[in-house]
Amino acid sequence: MIFNKPKDGDKFLKEKDYKRPLFIVAHQDDELNYAGLIKRLGSKTHIIWVTNGDGLYFEMGVSPEKYAEIRQREAIKAAEAVGIDERNLLCLKFSEVEIYKRFAELNRSPQSMRIHKSFFKGIKDAIKDVVFGYEPDVIITDAWQGGHPEHDLTHFFAYCAKRDYEKEKKRPIDFIHIPEYEYTILIAMRFHPLYKGVRFRIYLTPEELEAKMRVIEAYPSQKRLFAKFERLFTYFGYIGRIIGGPKSAIEYISIEEFGPVPTIDYAKKPHIHDFFTYMFDDFEGDPVTFSGSVLPIIKEFL
Repeated sequence: MIFNKPKDGDKFLKEKDYKRPLFIVAHQDDELNYAGLIKRLGSKTHIIWVTNGDGLYFEMGVSPEKYAEIRQREAIKAAEAVGIDERNLLCLKFSEVEIYKRFAELNRSPQSMRIHKSFFKGIKDAIKDVVFGYEPDVIITDAWQGGHPEHDLTHFFAYCAKRDYEKEKKRPIDFIHIPEYEYTILIAMRFHPLYKGVRFRIYLTPEELEAKMRVIEAYPSQKRLFAKFERLFTYFGYIGRIIGGPKSAIEYISIEEFGPVPTIDYAKKPHIHDFFTYMFDDFEGDPVTFSGSVLPIIKEFL
């Protein structure tokens, strides 16, 4: 049940008519879930990936460097599927492995922030440089939702860049966030049912859906995940039929949800208890939490 009914996203995009949209997302494939939105924004869209994509290198049995190369090539091919030229793409190449290593160290030792401050400031400054250099009229970033620490960190640093730009340049930038997942993947590609902010939805045309499927094809790892997602809907699709929701995985991904970022207290936990934020997340067995790993960074730069 959705208590906050979504509004017409297509009407919103037409009224805004953005000329310089900028996606700032954490990982290669974060943009995948919004291929339809990218298509509607058009070929002028720029996409920035903050990390180099090396996080799951162990799944392929290759080095982090090799895995990062693979992911970045996939991202270029995926962007091409929705009409975005390679010249409009930029990877900031911060190592996920290194970020997670520092998350775990912060969680173990809060006073270690003095050691890690310059590293995280490097990420913050790189995102700021992109925003000041491109001068977008809208920033679209991962939602602040407590599902993945790098999503939340990217969102926060995108907020910092927007704040600094508007203060120095005296020009506003619209700020939109796109839900990825929370509670592991219990809530995927949608805002939480109790989300109080404005939410918009667009319904993909057959051509847009076809382009989105090409994006999935460009990411082999996501292709495998989507196959599992389809099987899940095979078993539980009857729920969608009963409540009037999507009846298949294809129907589910043909709806995309996004919304303007509401006023957020970034020093407050996304969920009541840390357990529900970044559930089961760790670095080589050491837990990664909001209170211990991300909050110290936010307090440093807020």
